[in-house]
Amino acid sequence: MMRFGSSKRNYGNIACIKKRANAGCLEVKIMRYVTSAIIVLLAVVAFSMPANATETETGWALFANAVLIHQTASTAVVGNEASGSADFIVSHANADATGQWLIHLEASTSTSSTDISAVYPEANADAGSALDEHGNGRLQLSELYYAYVLSDQHSISAGLLDVSGFFEQSRIASDETTQFLGASFTGNPTIAFPDYTLGAIYQHGLSSDLVLRAGLASSNGLADNDSRSYAQLFTVTGDDKGVFGILSLSWQAQGWLVRAGSWLSTANYTPFNETEDNLNNYGYYLLTGYKYGRHAVNVRLGYANPKVSLGKAFSSVSYLYQLGRYSVGIGAAQSVVSHQATEPAASNTPHYEAFIRYRLSPAWLATADVQHINNSNFTASATDPARDANLWGLRLTWLYN
Repeated sequence: MMRFGSSKRNYGNIACIKKRANAGCLEVKIMRYVTSAIIVLLAVVAFSMPANATETETGWALFANAVLIHQTASTAVVGNEASGSADFIVSHANADATGQWLIHLEASTSTSSTDISAVYPEANADAGSALDEHGNGRLQLSELYYAYVLSDQHSISAGLLDVSGFFEQSRIASDETTQFLGASFTGNPTIAFPDYTLGAIYQHGLSSDLVLRAGLASSNGLADNDSRSYAQLFTVTGDDKGVFGILSLSWQAQGWLVRAGSWLSTANYTPFNETEDNLNNYGYYLLTGYKYGRHAVNVRLGYANPKVSLGKAFSSVSYLYQLGRYSVGIGAAQSVVSHQATEPAASNTPHYEAFIRYRLSPAWLATADVQHINNSNFTASATDPARDANLWGLRLTWLYN
């Protein structure tokens, strides 16, 4: 999945949230027609643009990618897994520069409960990014929003969007199609980001280096509902749903990037001790990175409410070295289990990854990676040896624009 945005596998913030019943089939058929119409529209736009036209001349910008992934594990509980995904994004800026539309179509292959990405949810941040209620891959409309420029310093983006892409992006550890594959290195799992959801993001440029962002959205996104349907997505009220709010400051200058923020989710969380009900989830996070020449480093820290979040704290460090057509990445992360968790076998989850990427051409990338996960999904390997695994992967990525 290409991020504008982020991977939606928020494995660390496991909490007890009540679900609603599935939506009917009529809505599914309607969305298929709508998605098909959008595909035709985007195809017309793509093929009608002059080959040498620029974004400035036409107002249109097209982006696309596709990735094929093969993974194998050291344990016998799972076999090899092959997965894939594709993204198609089109944006159109107004001629007077007062705003921009963005449409994001996404597709992925199906997943099953015996796949590596299901047994080890940290292993593949790309797998299953567009699934229906039965776990089958599908083509879906992931984002459709309008960014309105109020002034040089102020803008508002509203619609169906990926909240995490506005608040938690790293330069070297956010895109699982071209960078690290493991979920511990593509985002901060302590943050209860909703999947693609209805919301609005306000951005205020305090200076040339400092940006304030505030977001307000539904706590339940497209993949957070049982039916994974648009009808359920647009039903913003209900016992299980609430509001997700987030506030951050971002500073970028002289090779440095720093993002710090806090968030709150009012979804219906049940605490581990079950003596209270309808608790809120909340947390704080920090992302910082430094880039110098061929070297780049990224650090993430996070904390969430230990009464409802199985993963209460998180830390990771990632390093990237680039030389010509080659890129080498190394990362280490640790998710800390809540001290209030009632699962007797719950334990911290260390995660390590290294990858080497080779640019075959401007449009094609080949990547090999190796990962080690201990106590996967907070289940102690001392009681379940399969929770400790080595994983090897190969990726072939195609990029357009």
